[in-house]
Amino acid sequence: MTATPGRRQLSRDRLDFGYVSMLTRSPLRIVILLLCAYQFRSRTALCQETTAGSLPNGEAIFLQRCARCHGEKGEGVNTVITIAGPSIQAEHDPGLAMTAMEAGPSHMPSFAFVLSVAEMRAVADYVTQKLAIIPLAGGNVSDGGKLYRVNCAPCHRTAGRGGALAFTGINAPDISEKSPALVAGAIRWGPGPMPAFPSSVLDDKQLDSIVEYVKLIQRPPTPGGSPLNFYGPVAEGFAAWTGIFLLMIIVGWIERGGRG
Repeated sequence: MTATPGRRQLSRDRLDFGYVSMLTRSPLRIVILLLCAYQFRSRTALCQETTAGSLPNGEAIFLQRCARCHGEKGEGVNTVITIAGPSIQAEHDPGLAMTAMEAGPSHMPSFAFVLSVAEMRAVADYVTQKLAIIPLAGGNVSDGGKLYRVNCAPCHRTAGRGGALAFTGINAPDISEKSPALVAGAIRWGPGPMPAFPSSVLDDKQLDSIVEYVKLIQRPPTPGGSPLNFYGPVAEGFAAWTGIFLLMIIVGWIERGGRG
C-alpha cells in the first residue's frame, strides 16, 4: 500500500521539525546556528554595500596600514628601532603594488587575509596615482653605466651584488633582485648609511638612466660560456686559475706515471 502525497508531505514536515528540534537541544549547536546566521547577514550586507557602489578609501587604508613603514607620502621610513620601509614614490604599476600587498616581499607582511581585493586595489591606485612622484622615463643605459660606476659601484659593486662597508661595519645590500621602483626610491631617499641623491645632484633623467643600467646588470646578456652567476671578473678569474692549476696537477701525475 503506497502513501498518499499528503501523507508524504506530513512525514517530511515531521522529519524536518524533528531535525531542528534535535539541533536546538544542544547549546553548542544553537551557537553554531547563530554564527551561521550572523555570517550570512554580514555577507548579505557586504553584497548590498558593493552593489550600492561604495568604494574603499585607498588613502585612509594606506595611512592606517602602510604609512608606519613607508611614510605618509610614500617617502620611506628609515629607523633602527622598527622595521624600515622603502620609498614607493616611483611605483607606477598598480599590478606590482597589489602583488606586493598580496605576497609580502622581504620583511613586509602579506595583507591577503587582512584586506579585500577591492581594498588592495584602492591602495594600489592611491600609491600609483597620488604618491608616485618620481618619473621613470627618458633614461639612457650608457649614461647610466657611467653614473652607476661613479656613484653606486663603490658600495654595490659593478654587478650590483653588494659588499662590505668598512666605514659602517655593515654590508651594502644586493640590488640584483630589486624592482626599478625600489632602486629609484632608494636613490632619492638614501636609506641607512646610503646618501640621498636629490634632484639637485641627479636629475630625473640621470636617475632613470641609472635605473635602466641596473636593469641591464640584473639580467645581463650572455654571449657564451658560463656566467658563474654574474659575480664579476674576480670570481671568474679565480675559477679560471683554479682550473689551470688542476690541469697542471693532472698532467704532472700522468707524466710521472708514464716514466714509471
